[in-house]
Amino acid sequence: MADNGQYRPVVVIVEPDLFFSVRLEDVVRAAGGDPVTIDEADQFVAAVARTFPVLALLDLKTPGDWEAAVGQCKVKPHTRLVPIYAFGSHVDVETLKRARRAGVDHAWARSRMMEELVAVVDRHIHPPVRDLEGCADLPSRAAVAGLLAFNEGQYFEQHEYLELAWNEDTRAVRDVYQGILQVGVAFLQMERGNRRGALKMFRRGLPRLRGVADVCQGIEVGAFRASAEQIHRDLAELGAEEPVEAASASFPRVEFDNPFDAATPEELGITLPGEEEAE
Repeated sequence: MADNGQYRPVVVIVEPDLFFSVRLEDVVRAAGGDPVTIDEADQFVAAVARTFPVLALLDLKTPGDWEAAVGQCKVKPHTRLVPIYAFGSHVDVETLKRARRAGVDHAWARSRMMEELVAVVDRHIHPPVRDLEGCADLPSRAAVAGLLAFNEGQYFEQHEYLELAWNEDTRAVRDVYQGILQVGVAFLQMERGNRRGALKMFRRGLPRLRGVADVCQGIEVGAFRASAEQIHRDLAELGAEEPVEAASASFPRVEFDNPFDAATPEELGITLPGEEEAE
């Protein structure tokens, strides 16, 4: 488990050659990432599922059934979006073709992989900022209600408000609302001791926040994302016997500029879907 409280994006490395694996690890660390290295293909699925990496590097000379491992990763909902870069001998064209058929995102000759390695690793550890339409605007009243509820620890209620904000806004900035609400539901599941449910929600919400500007609609997305990523990783690394609460002493707030004169969700006067009928 990380001991410095600062999240570092994980890169899974599948490499049987000890000296070459050290070289790959050095590149990942230099870019600000945390390498997780395995030396057998049979460990690949478990490593990706456990660490939720931003990138996986696969040497095609790794022993074991790497084709099956890649296939499994690409069909599981929480791992299928992890980019996999495979590399092998430039003269072994058939193996590179097999890798592409198995589902890797890129299958390159080893020489090209080494030429592009620094750029590839850096691009996934520090993804280019996504230019989301609506990021420069103020958050809606429903979104602010959701953020206020979130910061009060009302994780069920924050979901209702942010889902309303998501439904009301058709622009790409709605990804921010959905990402935060799904992390909030992960926190709710952690409060209930549901480790599996929490991991599922983290892995739905966190990808929506990756690549978003550090500040979007006055919301401190970058700081929140880093804190949530660290909690997710700590939770994923817990032993089966450890209580879920061991993954976090406290949940982070969402810091944001509030454009409305309201300190609680109720003061914003939001009517949620279904409340009209109840009245």
